[in-house]
Amino acid sequence: MKKLAILAGLCITAVSMSACSSQKRVVGSKGDEYSVKKDVEKVSNEAQSGDKAYEPYTITLNLERSGAGQNMEETFTSAPKRVVADGDQMVDFFLDLGLEDHIAGYTRGACLDTVNDFPARDKLNKILPDGQNLSKASKEQILALKPDFMIGWDSLFSDSNFSVDWCLKNNIIPYFPYSCSDKATMEDVYKDYDTLGHIFGVTDLANKKVQAMKDTIEDVKKTLGDDVYKKPVSVFVYDSGEDAPFTACQGIPGDMIKLAGGLSIFNDIDKGWATPSWEEVVARDPDVILILDYDHDTEAKKQFLETNEFTKNLRAVKEGRIYSACCSDMQGSAGSANAIKLMAQQFYPDKFK
Repeated sequence: MKKLAILAGLCITAVSMSACSSQKRVVGSKGDEYSVKKDVEKVSNEAQSGDKAYEPYTITLNLERSGAGQNMEETFTSAPKRVVADGDQMVDFFLDLGLEDHIAGYTRGACLDTVNDFPARDKLNKILPDGQNLSKASKEQILALKPDFMIGWDSLFSDSNFSVDWCLKNNIIPYFPYSCSDKATMEDVYKDYDTLGHIFGVTDLANKKVQAMKDTIEDVKKTLGDDVYKKPVSVFVYDSGEDAPFTACQGIPGDMIKLAGGLSIFNDIDKGWATPSWEEVVARDPDVILILDYDHDTEAKKQFLETNEFTKNLRAVKEGRIYSACCSDMQGSAGSANAIKLMAQQFYPDKFK
């Protein structure tokens, strides 16, 4: 999953068509429109020559914060037609927005979405076997798909995989979701929906999806009540690892847990994911344990925690307070709001009777 090194700070910001100091490129249906441009008037004129029914939209690749280069603006004058997505949580954005016809290929990744029912998923072109991420694909495999848009974790676009420079040279627009940031919250999931809605011309549907997520979370808040949020249950998130646990701290999983009335026992670690020691888990003795399910592996992970010398005597284990959530949903995607509701129901069953 996120054991790949995540390049903190690489994010995408939607901006208006106003002047800006960063480099600019106009992306449309013509292959010769991919050169870097700095003349604002020229960009504006070229954007107007795009699809008549499509409203030009600009995003900013914030490369400076990660030291990956100068910020670059991408102006879309038509919706990308051939998307490559890395992982179920990424392709779920498109399936939820009815954009399956835009998918040229995808990987399911290690964290399979075993919760959300998207029948169109089975019809998509799966590039690699389940359990593998796009980083295992060759550049030749990717180019054979003739993609014009690629979505994945920041690490996918590192120099060791498909660098931003490589993508742009091959007319592929890289997109690193807001929700991949170490500081992400559910608000960033909403931003991803809004941004993708504009890029692919489905803003009305994107707005409806966001509102539905907000409504679900608001219902959870009302059901739990203020007292729960004042004194949340402490949660140890067990993603994977036997020698040391890979766990959620802040970022999108941390925020989702907070919205469900919990608080990660490693909330003091200033990043989304980390690998602390088992001794630290024991010292923090969580109220509950949340297993992240990759592909129906919850029971195996539960058995490990019940027999592991470090965790078998934890309060949560002795009291049987071991729960699970879909790993894909916990990364920020179409099912995240429902995952928050599911966690809340597990943490506070009496509140939902």
